[in-house]
Amino acid sequence: MYNDETGGAFPENGVDRPRIERAVREILEAIGEDPEREGVLDTPRRVADAYAYLFSGLAEDPTRHLEVGFTEDYGEMILIRDIPLHSVCEHHLIPFTGKASVGYIPKDRVVGLSKLARVVEGYARRPQLQERLTAQIADALYDSIGSYGSIVVIEAEHLCYDRETEILTPRGWVRFDKLDVEDEVAQVDPETLRMSFVAPDSYVRYPYSGPMLKWRSDTVSLLVTPEHRMVYRTDWDFRKGVERPWSVGPAHAMPPSFYVPQAVVWDEPDVEQVHIGGHEISGDDFARFMGVWLAEGCTRQSKRDVVLSQNLGDFERDIWKLLQRLPFGFRRVVQANREEHVQFKSSHLNLYEALLPFGGSGEKFVPDTIKAMSARQIVLFLDWFALGDGHEYEHNPLRSQLVSKSHRLIDDMQELLLRIGRTGAVQNYENHARLEVRTHKRAPEKGYKSWGNLRHYHREEVEFDDEVFCVNVPTGALLVRREGRTVVSGNCMTMRGVQKPGSVTVTSAARGIFARDEGRRNEAFAHISRKGLHD
Repeated sequence: MYNDETGGAFPENGVDRPRIERAVREILEAIGEDPEREGVLDTPRRVADAYAYLFSGLAEDPTRHLEVGFTEDYGEMILIRDIPLHSVCEHHLIPFTGKASVGYIPKDRVVGLSKLARVVEGYARRPQLQERLTAQIADALYDSIGSYGSIVVIEAEHLCYDRETEILTPRGWVRFDKLDVEDEVAQVDPETLRMSFVAPDSYVRYPYSGPMLKWRSDTVSLLVTPEHRMVYRTDWDFRKGVERPWSVGPAHAMPPSFYVPQAVVWDEPDVEQVHIGGHEISGDDFARFMGVWLAEGCTRQSKRDVVLSQNLGDFERDIWKLLQRLPFGFRRVVQANREEHVQFKSSHLNLYEALLPFGGSGEKFVPDTIKAMSARQIVLFLDWFALGDGHEYEHNPLRSQLVSKSHRLIDDMQELLLRIGRTGAVQNYENHARLEVRTHKRAPEKGYKSWGNLRHYHREEVEFDDEVFCVNVPTGALLVRREGRTVVSGNCMTMRGVQKPGSVTVTSAARGIFARDEGRRNEAFAHISRKGLHD
C-alpha cells in the first residue's frame, strides 16, 4: 500500500497514513511529549488508523448509494428514524455522535432502506458541521433520487450526571456541583481501567429538562442523560472471561443485562521509606502502623502521647512485634482490672504531633502518603485496619465490613479498595459509616468484586428538571460515585466548542414538498419525535 517513490500511500479510503503518522509525531513533540516514550510510541499509527476510518467519507460520493433503485408506484413518505452517526467537528477535530432521521416521498423511484443509512454514514465520515451535514443528506435525497421532497433531522445529544453524583479527586469524593476549577479528577482508561489524576479539559454545568436514565442496584447507582457514554460489557462477553475488553456505548442503547466496571488498576510503585515523627521507617511498616492506629489508636492531649488498644491474641502479638521495630519507644501495658486487654503507649512528642492532625475517632482520615502507595502496600494497610475495625460475616464468606465513626475515613477506605481492584458500597449513618465489601461468587479465589451487573429491572426512565454536570478528560472515562456506590463511566464529549454536553442540538432540513407543505412537514416531525401518532 505504501509507495516509496511518491513518499506516501493512498489506500482505498484516500487517507495518507505515513503522512499522518509523521504529523502526529510532530504534534507530540510540539506539546512537549516524547514521541519515543513507550506509552505513545504507537500513537501515530493508532491515529492514522482512526483517521482512515473517521474520514473515509472524503474519498467517496455518498450519492452513489442512491444510483441503484427500483420503480414503484408509491407516493407516501418513507422514513427511517434514529440512524446512528459518528462524525468529527471540523473546528477542533473532536468526535461527536448523534442520530439522524431521514425521509423522502418518492417520485416513481424507490431505493433500498439500507442505502439511506449509507448516505448518512458517507457524509458523516469527514470533518463536519452539524448544519452542513443535515443539508447535505437532505439535498442528496431530494436531487439524486428525484423525489417530491426530503426531510432530515439530526440530534446530537451528549451526556452529563446529576448533582448527586460525586467524582474522585485527590482531596476525596466531591460532588460535581462542589468541584473547584483547581481540582484534578480521576480519569480511567476504558481499555485497561488504569486510573490517574488529571486537570479536566473543561467543566460543564447547565440546566437540563427532559428524560434521564436511572440504574439502581445494591452496588450501582447512576442517573445520566440518555446519550451518556457508558463503559460496559455484555453478558456474552462477560461469560467468555472477566478479562475481556470493555466497550463504550450510549446509555439508551444498553442491553437488558450488562456489566459495568466499579474498580480500577493502580500502577504506582512501592514507597520504600516514609518520614514520620522525625524518623525514617519502611513504607511497609508505615502502612501496617497507620492501618492499626486508625482502627485502634488515639492521641491523648492531656498527656500528649499516642495509645493503641487491643485484646490479647495473635493480632495483639503482631502489633507488639511491629511497634518494637519502630523508633518511637512504645511500651506494653496490661491493666490490672482488664487482664485480657492491652494498651501500647508512646510518649514520643514528634510522633504525637505527626498523628494529631488525623483527629479523634470521628474525624480520622487516611494520609495522602498511603493513597500514593503501591497496590501491594495498600493491601497491607487495609488488612491491618480490618483486623482492628473489620467484620466478616460468618454466614456469608463473600462479604466483609469496615466500620468507623469517621465518615471521611470510610470514604477513604472505599477509595483505597478501588485502587486494589475491589469495590464496596458506603452506608452513612448519623454516628458512623460502614463499607460493605463484596467478593463476587464467580471469582472468590481472586478475592475481589470489581464489576456490577445491571439488569432490566434496575433501569428506570425519570423526568428531570435541574442542573447537570460533567467534565472532559483525555481518556474519556471517569471514576464516579452516587449514593455511596462507585462506577467507571464516560465523560462529556464536546462538539464545535459547545460546553453543554448533555444538551440536545437539533438541526433539520426540508426540501421540496416538505419545505412547502406545513402539514407534511409536521407529519414527518411527529413520526420522528414519536409524538401525536396515536392522538
